[in-house]
Amino acid sequence: MYLKPHASRRRKKEAQNARNNRAEIVKALSQGQVSRRELFKWGIFTGLGTLANVNGLSPFATSAYAAVPTGVPRSPTFGALPFTQPMPRLRLEEPHDLVPRANGGETELAFPSYLEEPAARRLSYHTDFTESDGRDCRNPKFSGGPMEGRPPGDYFAHQRWLEYLPKKGFIMTLGRLDDGFSFHPNFPEQDRDSIWTFNSGRNEDAVLPPPLMKMRYGEPVIFRHYNQVPEDPKKNNGFGSASQATHNHNAHNASASDGASNAHFFHGQFYDYHWSTTLARADMINTNATDRRASGPDGYGGLNLVKGDFRELQSSLWFHDHRFFFTAENVYKGHLGALNYYSGPDRGNEYLDDGVNLRLPSGTELDWGNIDFDVNLMISDAALDEEGQYFFDIFETNGFLGDLMLVNFAYKPYFEVLPRKYRFRLLNACMSRFIRPGLINQRNRWVPMTVIATDGNLMVNPVTVNQLDPMGTAERFDVVVDFSQFPIGSKIRMLNVAEHESGERPKEYLSRKDAIDQDSDDPAVGTFLEFRVVDRVKSVDNPGKTHYANDRDYSRVPPQLTEQIPIIDPVRVRHIEWKGTDTPSELLRDECFPDCDERNREGFGWTVRINGESNHFLNANRVSMLVPRPGETEHWILENGSGGWDHPIHLHFEEGITIDRGRKKLSPLERGVRKDVWRTGRGGQVKIQVTFGEYGGAYVTHCHNTVHEDWAMLARYDLLTDPTDPKQSQHHVTMVPTPNPTKYGVTYVDPEILPEGNPFDRKFEGGVGNDGEEKMAASMNSVAASDPPTPRKTRKSRKTTKSARRKARRRK
Repeated sequence: MYLKPHASRRRKKEAQNARNNRAEIVKALSQGQVSRRELFKWGIFTGLGTLANVNGLSPFATSAYAAVPTGVPRSPTFGALPFTQPMPRLRLEEPHDLVPRANGGETELAFPSYLEEPAARRLSYHTDFTESDGRDCRNPKFSGGPMEGRPPGDYFAHQRWLEYLPKKGFIMTLGRLDDGFSFHPNFPEQDRDSIWTFNSGRNEDAVLPPPLMKMRYGEPVIFRHYNQVPEDPKKNNGFGSASQATHNHNAHNASASDGASNAHFFHGQFYDYHWSTTLARADMINTNATDRRASGPDGYGGLNLVKGDFRELQSSLWFHDHRFFFTAENVYKGHLGALNYYSGPDRGNEYLDDGVNLRLPSGTELDWGNIDFDVNLMISDAALDEEGQYFFDIFETNGFLGDLMLVNFAYKPYFEVLPRKYRFRLLNACMSRFIRPGLINQRNRWVPMTVIATDGNLMVNPVTVNQLDPMGTAERFDVVVDFSQFPIGSKIRMLNVAEHESGERPKEYLSRKDAIDQDSDDPAVGTFLEFRVVDRVKSVDNPGKTHYANDRDYSRVPPQLTEQIPIIDPVRVRHIEWKGTDTPSELLRDECFPDCDERNREGFGWTVRINGESNHFLNANRVSMLVPRPGETEHWILENGSGGWDHPIHLHFEEGITIDRGRKKLSPLERGVRKDVWRTGRGGQVKIQVTFGEYGGAYVTHCHNTVHEDWAMLARYDLLTDPTDPKQSQHHVTMVPTPNPTKYGVTYVDPEILPEGNPFDRKFEGGVGNDGEEKMAASMNSVAASDPPTPRKTRKSRKTTKSARRKARRRK
């Protein structure tokens, strides 16, 4: 659209003023200066959670920028040109050795003495705080609450603690950004509260780029996460929650360490996550640990054999915040990092040839976990306000889009490579944006990529493509690129062809030419990362060493990487629809948690429907699906019932095998592969096979468009353990109560289960027996009769949210 210069300037000013007004409201709401109910009464806030589309408030109302996905003037770039700064490697974290010691009949793990850290324990320190006077277990920043945010008692004790006893411990602190960071040298430095991210140990001054942790099968770890973000809500620079939770996406961990069981924690507290490196099917397949493919590197050229199915080994994972209703804000703000898992087949050593190691591109300096030629690419989008500060719009319920493409939190960087094979671990870390990457050479021709893994799961056979499939938020692809075909001095660029007009879904996938020419109103279309072929690079694995172009490349990509897990007849089929809401409501999200009133289900923008019954939004105290026995295989049909949107659906804890897309054809990168995120497509569906086992407790499945997730597009599902198996937790043979955290301590609430999710209910099609209702009643009675520890200074162990708040206010 052509506009006269003065009209363009006027509309630009209108759009900027609208964004400024909107930002002020966002900030006031996030800092508690105004409530949603007040905004609703004033007529500037709709029942579906969005600001009214009026001029002066919405940049889309009459603006010339309405066709641009952000709806506002472009983020300023301060003269920065693409590919003028080097891409930072993710910051490698080093673990500490843990030493077992006996303490009162329990085995605890001591950190090195110089760290002056409390030992890691099976039971939370909150248990001691509850059961004693708590003098040694108080939050150092707030003596009225426990120092550990993990809930008390056996429900949130680490399951199978002695069997998967941690050997290493990572200690990290989430805090305010240290001085001096910018996304590009030309950009202004970010305010300390624009970004909250991690640093090592108890260092409260956080740093970027995000961290990378290397883990291996056979070596369980403790991840101790300290929360030192400001408690004062006025110090968040307009978005972000002081309470946090960390999800290891998508490790096979017990529910207490999944990070999404409504167990968030507060300023001054830490939370010990037990990342057990359990290989799935450990109780069903290879139970004697004799298969050498089911293993991890021992550090001396050999293998540590583990129980489980080698076909379910994982590689490229990540961790991020999972605080219900604030995930998008917290992840965007910097609560994220990468996790590389190493196994016998995926050793991270391209030289070692023992009949198990696949010798994928990595390096040779270390016994395992080489990353000289194995590179993490964390791709995200960002928006800056007119002052150059990081900006997020919490009212954009369809999906938040930035207009600046970042790789490892750097604006359009370059990366130097040798003329040899490299492995790249691509992660879509955007909040809502879909991306579709490909590589082009200097003649604008496609450069082939060989895909070896999807969502961290090895492909049975590698597939070579010019473009990857579209990547929704949290989807990953591991690809191998052979740069030996290019002479020194060549430049290869990564191109995004996915065009957005809003955060709902991609508008279309452009042709290579149109994307290169940026023939689009979407600023994120085009090239965003440049690879430069050089004759030497410095080693990351062996600082001080230099690798040269004529060094031998020992890596390879075998024609078969693993074996196919077959599709079998399921015990049951569940039909899960991902939908929008039908009726506006003025319901406030913080008044509907964790014990929501079903009459007000319209109060959130998104819902989930199980087996054709009623729509529901997330209530952490409501079980939408119950899996009654470990080892059961189910088929899930994930259907997009929300019209024009696309939803990347994530399943916690387990991976699934992709079966079909109904009448639509699967791509070669989907057929039979293991994944943990599936794009439903516009009005589409995807069918998966999932088998559950090993651990019990509460988990979730949800849309990983994190804005949809924060507007309640989640469903809780519970796994029950086997009461006849002494290895499995006997505290999770029934549904566990729901934690309700406050900084004063955690109380518990009895859960409810929806009939459509309960295989014991007579209304459930394909139930588990005529005595199902009696079994379920016995299960619920067992939960009600259990007596989780009562937090100190509280009269009852089970409260509603409102009563807990009244209690907290009285304490103040």
